[in-house]
Amino acid sequence: MLLPRHPTTARSAGVSLLAMTLFLATVLGVLLLAPGALPVRSDEERELRLLVLMTGFIGLAMGCAMGWTLRQTLPPEQPDNSALVQENARLRAQVQGAFELVGVAAHDLGNPLLALQLRLYRLRAHFRHEPHAQEGLASAEREARRMGLLVQDLLDLSRLSAGQLTLELEELDLTELTREVAERFADQAAAVGSSVVVHARGPVRGRWDRQRLDRVTTNLLSNALKFGQGQPIEVHVLADGGQARLAVCDHGMGIPPDAQGRIFNRFERLGQTGRPGSGLGLYIVHQLVQAHGGTIHVSSHPGHGATFTVELPHSHSWC
Repeated sequence: MLLPRHPTTARSAGVSLLAMTLFLATVLGVLLLAPGALPVRSDEERELRLLVLMTGFIGLAMGCAMGWTLRQTLPPEQPDNSALVQENARLRAQVQGAFELVGVAAHDLGNPLLALQLRLYRLRAHFRHEPHAQEGLASAEREARRMGLLVQDLLDLSRLSAGQLTLELEELDLTELTREVAERFADQAAAVGSSVVVHARGPVRGRWDRQRLDRVTTNLLSNALKFGQGQPIEVHVLADGGQARLAVCDHGMGIPPDAQGRIFNRFERLGQTGRPGSGLGLYIVHQLVQAHGGTIHVSSHPGHGATFTVELPHSHSWC
């Protein structure tokens, strides 16, 4: 039984035939023009040498002409990529399944971590007159808080990858929210010899998701304390035209210019800094700000700190 020849197979055969002809013609030309003087003893030998040279040139010319014709007349072969498409779909499904598993695990870890933080807080209050106990419990509380931030990052990452992130908008004051977050970092700032100062002239109101803006401010302040090298952290909240602006400025190590364009990517970290982190914080911040219709950018010079500026649209005026 004869099977019909596929057009791709016929085209491949034609390409092979032309390529073989091209190769033989070129080899013939090269061999006939190869170095090595031919003996010239008579007119017949001179004519023979001339014939050999002409044949060589003709062979090379045929090879060049066939090569040009081959490139101009035959379209590039399009590979059958259906298997590649299927494999990509399978890998995407596996990755999505992994993100869903991460989301479930992060959700289940949230409640025990919250209970642990509350217990540590009560223990610190109970041992407030014992400096050594206070120091140890404060350190444990900071680590529990850092673990809680990582769990929240993983939970948000799972929701973002699944397209299930929904905002719960309410009218709120960004200045008040920022001050609340800064107060939570008072102990951590003192532990690294730094301080967090909030500059705001008054309330800045708008309709935003309180929990998500809390995450934005928390991640930016955590990042500033991590890389601020014990210098003061300044936070500015103000209204600028039709937008609210939140700027977090540190005076630490700064960010190299080549890294500023990629620090908002997933799992991106600033080289070997020796500081703990998952590389998710700024990615989550970027995604949450974009979900509000806002923007975030960074300005920095190495050795002179960094400033992260968030601009958010809002529909309500402020007092």
